[in-house]
Amino acid sequence: MIHPLFIIFVCILLYLGYFLLLLCYLITVLLHELAHAFVASRLGYKLNVITLMPHGVSIGGSNVYFSYRDEILIAIAGPLFNIILAVCTVCIWWVFPITYAYTDYFVFANLVIAIINVLPIYPLDGGRVFLALLSIKKSRKSAEKIVRIVGITLSVGLILGFVVTTFFVPNFTLLMFGGFLFVTSLFEDKNSRYTRISTINDKMQKLNKGIKIRDVAVNQNTTLYKLFRETSPNTITQFTILNDSMQVVGYLDEQKLEKLLLVYPATATLRTIL
Repeated sequence: MIHPLFIIFVCILLYLGYFLLLLCYLITVLLHELAHAFVASRLGYKLNVITLMPHGVSIGGSNVYFSYRDEILIAIAGPLFNIILAVCTVCIWWVFPITYAYTDYFVFANLVIAIINVLPIYPLDGGRVFLALLSIKKSRKSAEKIVRIVGITLSVGLILGFVVTTFFVPNFTLLMFGGFLFVTSLFEDKNSRYTRISTINDKMQKLNKGIKIRDVAVNQNTTLYKLFRETSPNTITQFTILNDSMQVVGYLDEQKLEKLLLVYPATATLRTIL
């Protein structure tokens, strides 16, 4: 998928004669997203939708329910890898100074992508981290509203920054990124979500070959987050909820668990919900 603003961004760079910078930019963002994909695959997620955007390349899938710790680890992998690439390239300059003339744009692109992506605006990586941290204490819907408000506020700030520069030297980069981030903050992009490999749909497809049912007894003080960590891609988990007297007070399956994660924060206990 190609975002319309990405086409405009490419045309502007080509018109201004920045072909080499554009090439370095494309290589950088692809490496950035490969870092996301690598960490995601190690944690049990699949990132299968690629969208070219002005701030980078977004890899994601449909909306699912996942560990917020995993979401943070996947998000920081991209900017961290950009910083590592920039540092390693600068180190090469010390050994082979002649490489500076061919790799200075590459270092610049990596630093720019890393800095832009740590902004707390969803779906930038900083916004993902911010959203995941909020989701630990608040419901996902409430956390998304807060992140969206923050994103709109910061993007408006960038646009106002452009207005200020018009009195000196207009900075159209602020206008472009401010406008793009305003749109992405205002309208939810469901294709930028991570898809966990162990989704209910994937398990349904495995029923033809058979899949084990796993029964787990949990205390009513157990949090939704801990329950989710008990699920597995290769089994269907059913929970039996016990009180402090070891009496059964309820049952919970994976589908109900996923619905609860939309309404309650990950730290909510079964006692509170019941």
